[in-house]
Amino acid sequence: MKIKKHIASIIILVTLIITSIGTYLCYPFINQATQKSSFESRDISDYMSSYLIEYSYASDFLLKESQDPSASIYDYYQSSQDEINADYYYDFQSAVEDKVNELHQKEDIFFHITDHQSQKQFSNTNDPISQISQNKDLQDKYQWYMQIEFDNKGVPKVIHTNDEHINIYSLESLFSYSTTFYDDYSQEDITIRYQPLQNITITFAISDQLHMTSQIGSYLMNISRSQLYLYSLPYIFTAIVVCCIVTLCIPMKYLEQSRFLSFVMRIKFAFLAIIWGTLAIMMYAGTAIMIAGTIQDQFQYIYQQFAIEAIGPYLTPAINIAYYFIFYLLFIILAYFMKYLFHKGLKKYFWENTCLGWLITHGYQIMNKVIDFDLDDSLNKTVLKIVLFNLLIIAGCSIFFVFGIFFAVIYSIIIFILIRKKFQDIQNDYHTLLKATQQLSNGHFDVQINQDIGIFNPLKDEFVHIKDGFEKAVKEEVKSQRMKTELISNVSHDLKTPLTSIITYVDLLKNNNLSSDDRQHYLDILERNSLRLKNLIEDLFEVSKANSGDVKLNLVDIDIISLIKQSQLECQDNLDEKSLSMKWNSSQDKMMCHLDSSKTYRIFENLFMNISKYALPHTRVYIDIHDHDDHVEIIFKNISEEEMTFNENEIVERFVQGDKSRNTHGSGLGLAIVKSFTEIQGGQFKVELDGDLFKTIVIFPKCS
Repeated sequence: MKIKKHIASIIILVTLIITSIGTYLCYPFINQATQKSSFESRDISDYMSSYLIEYSYASDFLLKESQDPSASIYDYYQSSQDEINADYYYDFQSAVEDKVNELHQKEDIFFHITDHQSQKQFSNTNDPISQISQNKDLQDKYQWYMQIEFDNKGVPKVIHTNDEHINIYSLESLFSYSTTFYDDYSQEDITIRYQPLQNITITFAISDQLHMTSQIGSYLMNISRSQLYLYSLPYIFTAIVVCCIVTLCIPMKYLEQSRFLSFVMRIKFAFLAIIWGTLAIMMYAGTAIMIAGTIQDQFQYIYQQFAIEAIGPYLTPAINIAYYFIFYLLFIILAYFMKYLFHKGLKKYFWENTCLGWLITHGYQIMNKVIDFDLDDSLNKTVLKIVLFNLLIIAGCSIFFVFGIFFAVIYSIIIFILIRKKFQDIQNDYHTLLKATQQLSNGHFDVQINQDIGIFNPLKDEFVHIKDGFEKAVKEEVKSQRMKTELISNVSHDLKTPLTSIITYVDLLKNNNLSSDDRQHYLDILERNSLRLKNLIEDLFEVSKANSGDVKLNLVDIDIISLIKQSQLECQDNLDEKSLSMKWNSSQDKMMCHLDSSKTYRIFENLFMNISKYALPHTRVYIDIHDHDDHVEIIFKNISEEEMTFNENEIVERFVQGDKSRNTHGSGLGLAIVKSFTEIQGGQFKVELDGDLFKTIVIFPKCS
């Protein structure tokens, strides 16, 4: 499966490698065809003829300089009659100096000069090139040579050359020993004359291997490129055709899996065309340089600069193959582009992959982003963004001069339409928000704003919060009213029961015929109901004070474990009535907390009393005490005697009992008191229900 996924990439890679290596292996055939054209000697003659005067004077000067190191080109060759024009002599002097430096480098152009009067000789090579016309070995070493003789009048004549395009002829027309040019300052023609060369013979020879960095090497390289392009074109064109045919034959479903080709196709057409065209032209222009540099071994000069000439025989083929690999890859991309265009369709490609299509599709969005603004953003930033964008458009229009007015009018119309549309949207969004606000003010809490309201979106979010806040406040108020009603009902019921009993038994006690035993029994009932009424009223006051915050705390450091055990002992009789066994689980024997001892004792007393009332008889009660880094967690767990159908959050409210029939003697305030007393001391209290398992959790902060 993985091979199928990469099959296109593998085939293309193999094709590129084969065609790149094949092109490199064709270099000998290209070289043979180029050499048969026999153009080099003529091109060398053209080059040397262009600079023959400068090279001749440079050779003569080097001879004179070898005899007199203080020699000056200006002093030797300036004509005495032109002293008034000495400022204009600089061009001639600079040209000769340039050739002197070139001959000093001893690259490609070599010379030998003989002075017939003094019999002095000078050369920039150890080879006796003055005898090259009779020396066959030297003729094989140098691809071009010319020997010029200047008589005592300065008349030059070619006496020997291997260039079949040059006849032995006089060079008098070339050596006129004067230069005429037009002077802008004086508005006249200026003629500069210089001394002729006399009684000397100069031999020039061009090396068989040229350096591509030398002047003549660069010149011949440019001249020979046309020939290299001509004779390399069939091989390069064949390789391109092979790459394109292979690409076109691969099914599209495999080509689409190539990440590289998919990435290239995502580039917009304008940029892709510019990049592809630039690379293709540059690389094709460079093929002649690659071929010439390889055939003439000119890369060796570059390798010497980096001291890597030892790997030159391996590096040159690698460079050529990599070069053609990239060059042919461009045509792989071109072939895939054609196939991709046919597969996708011209219309769809235009809208999705061209800059113009993208601009038409997204132009409105771009303009909308420019004129869009957020009320929370900086006003300066918003205005500056719009002004700079308009400045850019206006500057673009001004480039077209008179036609810029036409473009400015079109732009103004577009801006008018967009701004008008923008303000209409703002107006509609404003009315949507206003309508929703009016509905909310009328008590319709189910109103929602689902649509995008543009610059008012932050207000939409706040509107949702306000709506939720109003709805929550109303629900809390309804709940508070319901609780008040239940409170009145529960208080009335719980107060009425003992009061009714007290009134009844008071009436019974008024009977003078009661026996002493009955009278005592009635008094016990009155006492019990009076105490119940008293406890109920006290619990009610305790809860009210805790909820109002009107509770004074006497905080001291207490041992929470000892306090729990003390509370258990006080309630042990009630626990024993149901045969409840206590199971303690504590990691330590002592845990200190900064609490109000009386309020904390009341918390644990209420919890034990709650267990004694509602726990299933003959079961175990678990007390787990966990010591944490910053708090103590106390967990009471027991099995409920009755099924627990109440809500674990409602059970801690005032006057809520687990026994809905209210048959127990509880006031319904036990857990409410526990919750209130725990929270006013900075703790937490919560109830958890798991089937018949009733769990209460008390958390107190530890002493700091």
